[in-house]
Amino acid sequence: MVTTHVALGGETVAFRHPPDLSSLTIIAPGDPFLAEAVGRRRPKRLLEVASGFGVVGLAALENGWSDRVVWVMRDLIGALPLRETLEAERLSGGEVILGEGPLDASDESFDVVIVHQQQSRALTETLIRQALVRVETEGLILVAGAVKEGVSGSEAILREVCEVVEVTAWGRGVRIMTARKPRPGRALHDTAPRRRHRAEIAGTTVDWITTDGVFSADGLDPATELLLETVTLPHKGRILDFGCGAGVIGLWCAARMPDVTVTMVDSDVASVRCAEEGARLNALGNARALLSDGALLASEQRFDVVITNPPVHRGRKCDPTLVEGFARAAARAIGRKGRLWLVTAPTVPIRRALEELFTDVRIAAENGSFRVWDAIRRPSQRRERQVRF
Repeated sequence: MVTTHVALGGETVAFRHPPDLSSLTIIAPGDPFLAEAVGRRRPKRLLEVASGFGVVGLAALENGWSDRVVWVMRDLIGALPLRETLEAERLSGGEVILGEGPLDASDESFDVVIVHQQQSRALTETLIRQALVRVETEGLILVAGAVKEGVSGSEAILREVCEVVEVTAWGRGVRIMTARKPRPGRALHDTAPRRRHRAEIAGTTVDWITTDGVFSADGLDPATELLLETVTLPHKGRILDFGCGAGVIGLWCAARMPDVTVTMVDSDVASVRCAEEGARLNALGNARALLSDGALLASEQRFDVVITNPPVHRGRKCDPTLVEGFARAAARAIGRKGRLWLVTAPTVPIRRALEELFTDVRIAAENGSFRVWDAIRRPSQRRERQVRF
């Protein structure tokens, strides 16, 4: 971990993070303006929901603006460095909770609740309505995000659920909205709604559960469908669905090959919960879902097969390097020998990395939109001689 000092709300904030993350990744477009608003308000109790790395609440705690700060983090990748920062800086009064939204926070009220704009408008609306349960009667709800990420649509939601809404347009296409005086009967006391899907793929039928904010929440992703129509699975062994989302890949593998054990891994809390619900729905005793950043899992066990439909975006920005990162993590999880099945767009430059990591690499299937890679790692002849000796 490295420590980066970033300027927020007119103050400097220390944040510990992996060296591959830059301050541009850590700081969301609306974070500086949110920090200014919190610094002026100085709420005694602050709840920050669905942030990437929680730096606004961290600024409030480090600079003494708030006595208590609670974060509900949807992604483990942001929660781990935040927890390490709290420990390294010896900050008391902070609590990091891994969950889907405000209802996962402790049963208490907050003077200010920050809701970060999500890519899914439906998810943002759910988070705002749940925030009404946690905000004090005279408290504030702050929503921030970039116009290109859909924050303008949140204004209508806020005006529906609150009597007073103020909108401030900042530079670089960012809007900050302040809402107060919740209207009666507009709060959401339930978790985000779930949807059930069913598909028959290559002769095997599987059911799965999705919710807003989870990858391919509206049904079967065409890249995943091509991948599952192409893969060859072992009759026994251990399979890893890496970056599982709602778990359709892992659930399908477990249903198709009942003698294998399937581990579904994702860093997103809602995804793992959906995958767990899918395993129960299909009565699959050979499938489990784990919340993990991948690196931790790879250090604990090895898999015979890794199957993945990796992300290519950070937020709304395309980042092809994510695919290579998934491939390298998969190679570590496979260990000395095994197989990787990976699907991505044909334009993603992944062949060189795969050939560096695996013995045999081929394109197993391709259409105009997606390409399925089959990469096999075999023990070297030198290692085989050492084993026989």
